[in-house]
Amino acid sequence: MSRKQKMHESIQADFETVLGAIADERKPPQGTLQARPFVKWVGGKRSIIPELLARMPKTYGTYHELFVGGAALFFAVQPKSAYLSDINFHLVMTFQAVRDDVAGLIRNLKIHESRHDKDYYYRSRTRLFREKDPVKIAALVIYLNKTCYNGLYRVNKSGGFNVPMGDYKDPLIVDEENLANCSRVLQGIEIVQHSFSQAKPKAGDFYYLDPPYHKTYTGYDGSGFGDKEHEDLAAFCGEITKAGGFFMLSNSNTDFVRSLYKPYRIDTVAASRSVSCKGEQRGKENEIIARNYD
Repeated sequence: MSRKQKMHESIQADFETVLGAIADERKPPQGTLQARPFVKWVGGKRSIIPELLARMPKTYGTYHELFVGGAALFFAVQPKSAYLSDINFHLVMTFQAVRDDVAGLIRNLKIHESRHDKDYYYRSRTRLFREKDPVKIAALVIYLNKTCYNGLYRVNKSGGFNVPMGDYKDPLIVDEENLANCSRVLQGIEIVQHSFSQAKPKAGDFYYLDPPYHKTYTGYDGSGFGDKEHEDLAAFCGEITKAGGFFMLSNSNTDFVRSLYKPYRIDTVAASRSVSCKGEQRGKENEIIARNYD
């Protein structure tokens, strides 16, 4: 074998070693379940999970997600100690039901699946805000989320769910394996309903903040999220920093948002947007990730 051939094989071996190391690094930790968001949510983070994971602090105490949405990052990280919250009552009830009674939830979802048609969808839509049973509420939320137009959760000023039915031939209403895995991941996790401002920052804890984006859709709970709320959130990030905690925040790439987080590290990333009433608004958009640590 010539010297040139030996050199080529050596370089190839080194390259394959590097590729192997990268592949191993990207494998889920041993014991990690294949769990993914069980609802589609406006501003979901599945398209930028690698970007978020690469920017998380190496060590921290409890994981906090205060705008839980679909919880894509939580399911990717699967922390043993976590605190999940959201202002949306029905969403929080759904997470609690997945954690506490996934078997009952699946039974109710199978009933919805067996009865699904246009009339049943619109009857179910009006039932959502009359239902009192937590598991039935969760089943309605998931059923409507899987069958409504583009998976969009939207309410009117009275708080009523008002999204029309989507045009799906065979929607996946009952994903038993994923729901069961999500339930296992959520065991021992605290899940509560409140606004971000009610959280108490703690030293060493990690806070991922994914609010309704500035100058984008904010109708998922009826309360709105305007400039004042974004300013309050930036002040809350200051409280996390003062307490000795770590925060990472996703938001729109606007001058207003950049001015709010000017004291911190800001990165720009491209994210896919698939939840929109207007088809032309779907696709890749730049957004920012701000954090108070390197």
